[in-house]
Amino acid sequence: MARYFGSRDRINHAHFRNVLVMKPYERYTEVWIDEGLNNMFAVMKELVKQKYKLQIYPEHPRRLDYDAEHGRIGGYPGGGAYAAIAYNVGYTRAMLQAAMS
Repeated sequence: MARYFGSRDRINHAHFRNVLVMKPYERYTEVWIDEGLNNMFAVMKELVKQKYKLQIYPEHPRRLDYDAEHGRIGGYPGGGAYAAIAYNVGYTRAMLQAAMS
């Protein structure tokens, strides 16, 4: 998808998240970027290859113990708050830097 739409300059923004699918189109679970069915580093490398310059949004963070212990519950189903968002952003940024090197 990244290659097809990226080569046509048709990606407005990238929701960067991963899932485990139990039943296609009906039942799935959002998971950490590095533990789902998609190779998110391959996706990032393709975005870089296509010279994608717009937003990469690492969304829907999972809950971390730190957030729960400090009474922070995020608005997404995964329950991640500030620490989880920071983790997702840092992980995505590291992937971007690795893909660019």
